Amino acid sequence: MPISLRSLPIRAAGLLLALLACVTVPAQARSRATPTPAPTPTPVADPAISKLARQQFVAWQAGTVNKSLYAAGVVVKMDAAKVQNVSRALAQLGPLTDMVYIGPFLARDVPPSAHGYIYQMRCAEGSVYQWMILDGDGKIATIFFKDKLDTETIEVPATAAPSPTP
Repeated sequence: MPISLRSLPIRAAGLLLALLACVTVPAQARSRATPTPAPTPTPVADPAISKLARQQFVAWQAGTVNKSLYAAGVVVKMDAAKVQNVSRALAQLGPLTDMVYIGPFLARDVPPSAHGYIYQMRCAEGSVYQWMILDGDGKIATIFFKDKLDTETIEVPATAAPSPTP
């Protein structure tokens, strides 16, 4: 004999409806696939910048840095001891085997005319991240090497071009 909701006490009918609501899935929800998030575009490296990044990494490994490629404010900080220390540390990584362009970056203290680039430099014995900023004149305003990709102090722009400052 079929059970009708009228024959159940109000409390039991409410409980039955609550259970049915939990078990029943609308047909439209079952027929749709889970949406896939839009892929993030892979940053495209500028070949000229990549060439400069590669040259500078190898030069720092060898300890033969061409200071004419650097901004005046950086050159004064590049004494022989600093170049030798960085060279010694990078040389331990072995020969450069590959490099990967990670993308552009901005930092709060970088002028709008400057452009920052991050590369992962892969070597025979390990890898390191190379951060490089070119000023508006195309001179290297900053270069440093880190063993991990640290984004706590940078702002990654939505596009390859730096955002204007207010």
